[in-house]
Amino acid sequence: MKIRFERTGGFAGISTSVLLDTDTMPQNESEQLSAMCNNMNFFSLPSKPDTKSGAADLFRYKITVESKDGKHTVETTDLSVTPGLENFVNYLSDKAQKK
Repeated sequence: MKIRFERTGGFAGISTSVLLDTDTMPQNESEQLSAMCNNMNFFSLPSKPDTKSGAADLFRYKITVESKDGKHTVETTDLSVTPGLENFVNYLSDKAQKK
C-alpha cells in the first residue's frame, strides 16, 4: 500500500508531505497503517467531506491511498476531519515532519 500525504496552510503557510510505502517499512508500522485504513473504511470516505467555514489559517489535508483495492483520495481540513481520520492525519503529519 502506498500513502501520499500533503498538509498545507496553517498560520505560517508551510507545506509538508510524505510518501509511505508499506512494502518498505517495518512490519509493525505497515500493519498499524493497514489497520488504521481498514478501521476507518478509508476507501468508503467521501473524497471531499462537508467543509465547514472557519479561519483562514486552517490546515488542509490531502491523503491518497493506493492498494490492491484501488486508489482513493480524501481532502479535508481541521474543521471537517472525522475522529477516525484525525488519528490517521496525526500519524501522517508526524511522519511528514520527521522526514
